Amino acid sequence: MKNTVTTLIISSLLSSLSFFAVADADAPAGVRPCCAFGTNLKTEVGGIPVPFVLVENVMNIKDLGVHIYNDGSQGIASSLMGLGDESNGIFYSEKGGFLDSAHIRDTADFTYYLYGEFYKHLGSDYKVMLSPELKTRIIQLHPTYQEYTQVERQKISIELAALTSYRLAQWHEIAQWFGMESVGGFKEYASAFSPEDLYSNMLGALLASDVISVNPNLNKDAFSTAMTKAINTKFIELGVGTKEESKAQIQKMDGIWWDSSKRLPNKWVVIHREYHLGTDLQPNGFKGEVEESVSTEYEALATFMLMPNENDKDFSALPNSLKNKPYWTPSDFQAIADFAKAHDDKELATKR
Repeated sequence: MKNTVTTLIISSLLSSLSFFAVADADAPAGVRPCCAFGTNLKTEVGGIPVPFVLVENVMNIKDLGVHIYNDGSQGIASSLMGLGDESNGIFYSEKGGFLDSAHIRDTADFTYYLYGEFYKHLGSDYKVMLSPELKTRIIQLHPTYQEYTQVERQKISIELAALTSYRLAQWHEIAQWFGMESVGGFKEYASAFSPEDLYSNMLGALLASDVISVNPNLNKDAFSTAMTKAINTKFIELGVGTKEESKAQIQKMDGIWWDSSKRLPNKWVVIHREYHLGTDLQPNGFKGEVEESVSTEYEALATFMLMPNENDKDFSALPNSLKNKPYWTPSDFQAIADFAKAHDDKELATKR
């Protein structure tokens, strides 16, 4: 008995030491500003066109810069205009379709952050509290009273973090559709359910999982360095073309996926959306692309909960079967997305 207790104490200490090597990161500060689908997008303010201001959205791989764990230090202008060390945009790849680097990076960072939280608290009754996105976001870990080896704890925490960070991305698309403002006064309707978004998010979760699996003790800076290499390597593997090639592919989708005659922040700059919220995705509807998936094996160990708050009025159009629930979980997401799709299909039909 004494040896068993000693072994458990030593195992616990080793796990704690390993955790503290990766726990230097606060939760990512919101999401990176990026891109409605399209290129050379025109803008307006209060219905008045803004001349000489175009949002290009597209870049070469070499223009991505380094990955910087999202601590909120980089502003909107620096991210969109390439003024900082990290830049983001839309890319076209032969094997992965259209990719949004901001979505890749955001979900990668949340995977890293949640890995640290889960590794420390796996199997215990613990809440991860996140900043609101219309609803109050809570991730509830559930007690299992199970002893995990260090290897088991790392594996489970990595896979659960990847899945949960992807679930956060799914909710973000929903919240955008219902009028969330990451930047005060700027509704994000044009970005909600944009067809390249969730595949990019899933790619970010999987890339971060690979990076952490190679070295589970990465600190924030080492993680950022490893993600810089991982993103560049993956883009090359998927056959990302030049800026000019990506722009040409985006322009081919004018009138199909987006409408160059509309001005941001008009919702109908984007006219094709992806409402499927599955955990396996074949991106963008093109044949021959690389299907990706996140594992749901350990989802029962943590519940992502969307709690009511003062923003509930934003969801007043939903059916009572959803509104009357005490809180939402990912099991409700597809029903909400289906509601959004039915509304958009009806609205878009009246515009044609």
